[in-house]
Amino acid sequence: MTKRTVTILLVVTVLVFALFLAPVHAANPIPPSNETSKLSVQISASSVGSLYSNSDIVYTQGNGNLADNPPLAPGEGQSTAGYAEKTVATSGSTEYTKLINLDTSSKSQPQNNLETVRVVDYTNTGDGNGVGIMYSNEAVYIDNYATASDGQESCCAWGSSADTVLPASCISVNTGSTVYLDEGRIASDSSARTVSSDIDEGVSVSYTVDIGGSGQTGNDTAVGKATVYVDAIIMEGSGNETNLSSVVAYDESVTVDGLISIAMQTGYSSP
Repeated sequence: MTKRTVTILLVVTVLVFALFLAPVHAANPIPPSNETSKLSVQISASSVGSLYSNSDIVYTQGNGNLADNPPLAPGEGQSTAGYAEKTVATSGSTEYTKLINLDTSSKSQPQNNLETVRVVDYTNTGDGNGVGIMYSNEAVYIDNYATASDGQESCCAWGSSADTVLPASCISVNTGSTVYLDEGRIASDSSARTVSSDIDEGVSVSYTVDIGGSGQTGNDTAVGKATVYVDAIIMEGSGNETNLSSVVAYDESVTVDGLISIAMQTGYSSP
């Protein structure tokens, strides 16, 4: 039997900066509500046999009434930060840790509203039979939409510093990984910032994943199949009109199969 060795390092960075003669803002963060919340989850698990994990968190913030959206009223914005993860390991030895932190209060760079850290180490020989497999899927995303607004009319809706024309914007960035392993280790972290009292802080999302050899077996490479991806579309207006003045679309996907090692770092930031 012939074995293949594939090693790929993928680094993707998506940064958008808006420079105009007059002050404008791209992908404005949404001001926080009067009452904010914090959520923290920390998990550490090990199994010789099977393991199942499922996480799904969605945080949506608006500066108007979310209940009547869509459509957005003039000067109204809405942002969503989300994270989803599912891991299923059968007939093997699994070591699993995960940390999720969500804070809905105002954040400034380099702080984030959502942060996650995850490490999964699996081998199907851990229970002695070598027939198991681990499936793991993880994704983080932000969606940010805002209609145009003009000067002081948007002061209260966008915070004390929102005293200039705010153009319309539509931002959607989704990134993650899908993995099937006979053995290997996945280490990942993600973050998202969509809420701030200062619109100059912008919004951001990032995802880093590294897939390689299992610490349980000591091998340098993982055995299986892995896909990493990022999809982004950034649309910006200018002034307080409805015209579309800028579009950035990006789509990247890499799949490796066999004896594998792959890493990806991707992010969007405005500004």
